[in-house]
Amino acid sequence: MFFDHLPGAGYVCAHRGARSLTPENTLLAAQLSLDLGADFWEMDVRMTADGALVVFHDDTLSRTTDVTARAEFAHRAPWAVHDFSLEELRRLDAGSWFLSADPYGTVANGDLLPGTAERIRGQRIPTLGEALAFTRRHALPMNLEIKDQKQAPGDTAIVEAVLRQIREADADGLVLVSSFNHDYLKAMHRLAPDIPLAALVGRRHPEDLVEYLTKLGVAAYHPDKDMVDVELVGRLAGHGVRVTPYTVNDMDRAVSLIDAGCFGIITDFTHTLRQRLIRRV
Repeated sequence: MFFDHLPGAGYVCAHRGARSLTPENTLLAAQLSLDLGADFWEMDVRMTADGALVVFHDDTLSRTTDVTARAEFAHRAPWAVHDFSLEELRRLDAGSWFLSADPYGTVANGDLLPGTAERIRGQRIPTLGEALAFTRRHALPMNLEIKDQKQAPGDTAIVEAVLRQIREADADGLVLVSSFNHDYLKAMHRLAPDIPLAALVGRRHPEDLVEYLTKLGVAAYHPDKDMVDVELVGRLAGHGVRVTPYTVNDMDRAVSLIDAGCFGIITDFTHTLRQRLIRRV
């Protein structure tokens, strides 16, 4: 099981891979998270128009691909992921945007590892199968977030499709499934009670939190970083629920949350947090 690989606490989770140093949710981001010492990585899954599963965060393609510059897709604005086939998505460049947008200033600061810029150009949107194969090949545990497919094709089918690919990849023991859509978690728990689940939450905690999480059947709770304190972590730990806040990019805050007993820290700065923790030893 996922937690057999991570039996303690204080782990570093690479948010969408090492996304401060390379394009998010690409295989390069996954590889770099491994190289930089992440304990596990987080990625996002959506369904395409033809029922394929791809690793992608946003509802639309405009932020992290070159779709807006592609004449053949100009009439398809706002370029929703679920309106494109897998073959169409695979034509897009999902890497070069990172060098021009420089979302974390790491390009301008010269923080990219040698040779990374050349590898960034032309990165493609991975399939879930490719991401699972990477996790399996490197035994790098994965936090697989199922994105909400409300009002999109595949809303009810995505959970079974994800489970099928996890099984086909023989990755059951390396995967933690999470989602903001808790109906997906309920469905996954019914279909595969052996696969651990994490409830993602933002803004406010559900009422009667412990009872809610117990009924939901989750092993972990992933709240926004601003919703976490020592009391919450201790209370949930007493009921066997591991807390991993997102997205913690302030390293002082990250260390304080680890000291509070958090199972993991989801961060965009895998390398910075890993080095900070190494210096503490």
